[in-house]
Amino acid sequence: MTVMEITARLLSAFLFGGIVGLERQIHGRPAGLRTHILVCMGASVAVTAGIMAQDVFPRLSIDTGRIMAGIITGIGFLGAGTIVHYREGVGGLTTAACIWFVAMIGVLCGFGFYLFAGMASLASLLVLLVLDHLEDKLPAASYWKLAVKSECSSLEEFEKQCRDILIARGISVKSTTFRVSGSSVELSLVLRTKVRKTDHGAVEMISRLEGVTSVQWTHRTEEW
Repeated sequence: MTVMEITARLLSAFLFGGIVGLERQIHGRPAGLRTHILVCMGASVAVTAGIMAQDVFPRLSIDTGRIMAGIITGIGFLGAGTIVHYREGVGGLTTAACIWFVAMIGVLCGFGFYLFAGMASLASLLVLLVLDHLEDKLPAASYWKLAVKSECSSLEEFEKQCRDILIARGISVKSTTFRVSGSSVELSLVLRTKVRKTDHGAVEMISRLEGVTSVQWTHRTEEW
């Protein structure tokens, strides 16, 4: 393998990894430009080194398939470091997938499949830029928890009033639980809506019911 071939494989990995990394950097993700470039170049170096070693040391049995498997496994651990668990859900999954994907682009560059690597880079940009806007417009079920505290006299009537308000606004009630403490009752409802935002109208209407002292609407990541 000539110096020009080695340089071409490194530069292509630098370019294609940078394309994806730049998008992540602009959107302020934990793994940005430098991380994606290094991952892509590292994968390219590993594959290129394996190919060169076969030529230099013909007696050694060097399997490029094992090199690829090692890259996939190693990058999986690196991507896991970008996944963050917080109270409302999980973040960083897309960035972790991007890191894994640019590693595969680096593998393509290491083999000299520049056209394939370029097409893969463009496809990743399509997913990150175009589908990001499309995803927000797609209808999807969203799950919420509504906690209402009240000093109501009739628990059954109070629950019916809350349900009627929610149903009238197109919100499905999946389950209901109660907690009674003296004259105070806390009604907890698991809800499903077709939008990904708080229904302030429903919250305001329930808060106006007689005896209501507090209303809390929180997002839930689990499905029921």
